[in-house]
Order: sequence, then structure tokens, then C-alpha cells
Amino acid sequence: MAELIESWLGNPLFRRVLGLFTKRSAGERRFEKILRHYAGEEVDFGLGDRVSHLLVERILDSVVQGAGLEPNEARENLKQGYWRKGLASVFEGITWRGPQKPFTSYCPFLVVWNFTNACNLNCKHCYQKADRPTPDELTTEEALDAVDEMADAGLAYIAMSGGEPLMRDDFFEVVEKIGERDMGFSLATNGTMLSEERVEKLEKNDCLYAQISVDGRRDTHNDLRGADSFERTIDGVRNAVDSDLTVGIAMTVTGDNLSDVDWVIDKTEEVGADIFMHYNFIPAGRGKDNIELDISPEEREGLLKKLAKASEDRDIDLLSTSPQYGRVCAEGGLATTSLTHFDTVGQEEGMGERVEFLAEFVGGCGTGRLYWALQPNGDLTPCVFLPKKLGNIREDDFLETWRNHPFLEKIREREGFKGNCGSCEHRNICGGCRARAYGYFDDILAPDPGCLKNEEYW
Repeated sequence: MAELIESWLGNPLFRRVLGLFTKRSAGERRFEKILRHYAGEEVDFGLGDRVSHLLVERILDSVVQGAGLEPNEARENLKQGYWRKGLASVFEGITWRGPQKPFTSYCPFLVVWNFTNACNLNCKHCYQKADRPTPDELTTEEALDAVDEMADAGLAYIAMSGGEPLMRDDFFEVVEKIGERDMGFSLATNGTMLSEERVEKLEKNDCLYAQISVDGRRDTHNDLRGADSFERTIDGVRNAVDSDLTVGIAMTVTGDNLSDVDWVIDKTEEVGADIFMHYNFIPAGRGKDNIELDISPEEREGLLKKLAKASEDRDIDLLSTSPQYGRVCAEGGLATTSLTHFDTVGQEEGMGERVEFLAEFVGGCGTGRLYWALQPNGDLTPCVFLPKKLGNIREDDFLETWRNHPFLEKIREREGFKGNCGSCEHRNICGGCRARAYGYFDDILAPDPGCLKNEEYW
């Protein structure tokens, strides 16, 4: 079925027809309108859409079946605006570039928004060098305008990050606007400001995920993030877990806390969180000044193998931002396939071909293909860890910059990557971390020196 869907989507005539359904009609992408109808909503179709929606819905039935999903489950998901926007971006991406593996969406699925440079901690490995707000940060009015521009472009999801995003007084005003524009949002936080009241407001605004940083046992965490922060962070974790939020514990693994990984995984289960997320150390921001914190390729390989093996036995999801996680799972013959930090998928009987297709479609590192970043001052960058300005949302068109910037095009063509990153048989499910390549070599095409297969560059 996966091969059949690929042949369909790769057919130029089919793509041309599909392109007609992704155009806007009365301020809304026609495809989003059709998806609302597919999800069971009453929709007043114009004359031009009355026939087309039947064809598109027939195609959707085939895609849902090919992906191994239940039609009712798919329709339930598509009642959410961010699901519709995301799927519309998939079809628009196919009309734009074909069914490439790895895939590039017409509009990014996700923006990670460093909402402010203000922070109440002083982490040694902070990619943002966050401490206090910069004078050129977006005003509330500009932030609300940015939400509108991203929604109009077709963005599905915004991950609010920082600094510490909760330090801005207008945080909840902005996330309320995100919900009004049919986008999903999540929060990455150090946890120290997650009071019961703020957690209730996150629930009220339909926060889909709260990710809280815990970098080890009390002394280890405090050494990396600032004195006396551990207890306040754990209090925030407990407040979040006691709510209906999906909660993840994030750990930036360095040489200083590598021995605490098992403890943090155990703690994640103990407190009742849902996800443990290993974050790669990136030499950016304050991390550039503390580059000796990075772990070796051998240590990273061992860590990823540990996570992959433990994921088969734990009741929580064990994820990693290291794109090599996909390769480690593939080479280990495990029952789990990594979609990098998005998810892990079990290799259930009869699902091997579909899971392999999905892993190559998602493609490991999603920088410049599936997501990019918005900085506190409105700058657009390929990733929060990759400080290369591509434009500014105050003055540049969000969607046109995404689609046409030559720096992003380099990221999208993996054949040009150097070292093993460009020749590895697992290139389509990994690609190496482009932020690490840029951080170490100031070259977006350079090999990721954190991979064992690029050990000569370490």
C-alpha cells in the first residue's frame, strides 16, 4: 500500500489535480475546508468544491487505510485545527516538491518560538545565552500580528520556548490567540514558574504538551542550572503531572550529568510524567563557551543504545533530539523505530513497510524541512540551536522565506552533506544534526561530529 500511495503522489498529473484543492477559497485553503467536512463538520461548499471534495475524501480514505489508521480515529483527529493545517501542508508539499523522502512541507508544521530572552536561571549549556529581555523583542501587538501571519501561512503548531517564556506577562494573551487561530501549542520551561494557577491556565488554553528540564540529581541539576533551582523545578513537575497535561522531562546530556541519566529516567516514571527526552548538547549560545561539556561519539552511541533498549521495557516514551537515534534503532534490530524527537513507533506485525516509509518521510533532523524557529526579536532561523538569520517576521514574508531561502535549500538536499552524513545508508532517517555541524564547523553541510560514523571529525 505504501508503494501504491507513493506512485500516486509522485504522478505529475495527480499532483497537478491535487494542487487545485490546496488553493485558497474565501480566505481558507480549500483542502482545509474539505478536511473539516471529512471530520464531520457541516460545510457550505461553493460550486467549485462540490465535486472536488468527493474526490479528495476518496483519496483520504486510501491514505488512511495505507497508514494503518482507523477511519474514525482519523476523522476525530481532524476535528482539531492543527491536524487539518498539518495535513494540508503535507498535500501542498507534495504538489510543490513531490513525495520526497525525507519530506519538506510547503509550510512548516512547527515553529519553535523563543518567546523571550529573559530567564530566571543561568544554565551553563543554554543555547540562547538567556538572562534578561533584549530591547528589540517583539511587543505584544507585534507578537499577536506574528501569530496571525503564521496562521495565515498555514502553520499547524507553535512550541513556546525561551529563555523562560512564562516570564513575559503577555504569555497567556498570545497563546490564547494561537488557539483562536486553530493552531496547537506546547510549552518548554525550566518548571520553576509552574504554579498550580499557571498550570490551570495552560489547561484552559489547551496546551498539548509541557516539557520541563531536569538535568540530574539535585546537586548536578543545581550546578548546571543555578543554585536551589532543583526543588522549584520538581514542584513544577508535580503541579503539571497532577493536571491533564501531557508532561515530558527533558535532559540535556553532558559530560557533567551523563551518569545521572538512569536516575532521571527513573524519576520521570516515578513522578508520573509521560516522556523522557534526551536533548543533544549543541555548541551555541552559552554552550559555545562551555564546549567541553559535550559527550564523545562513543558516549552518545552508548546512550542512544541504552534509550532504544529501555524503550521496549518502560511505560514511558524515551525520545531523543539526536537524529542518530533513528540509525541506532535501525541497526539494532529493535522492535522500536525512532521518528527522532517526534515519537517512537513499534514494529508491530505486518507494519514494517509502513513504519519504514514513515521514518524516511519524517527523516530524522527536521530543521528547514518540517520546522524552523522564531527568535524573541522576530528573526527567523533554521532552528533554535542554529543562529543563522534568514529574515525577520516584522519585514519579511514568512511563507516565501521558508519556501525560497537558499540556506534552507542546502539543508533539504542531503546528497550535498559532507562526511558520512551525505553517504550513510541511513541518511534518510538521520541526516545528522545540522546545528551541531554549524556550531562546530560554521558549515551547514559539514558532518555531525557526534556520530561514531564521523569519528574522524571529532
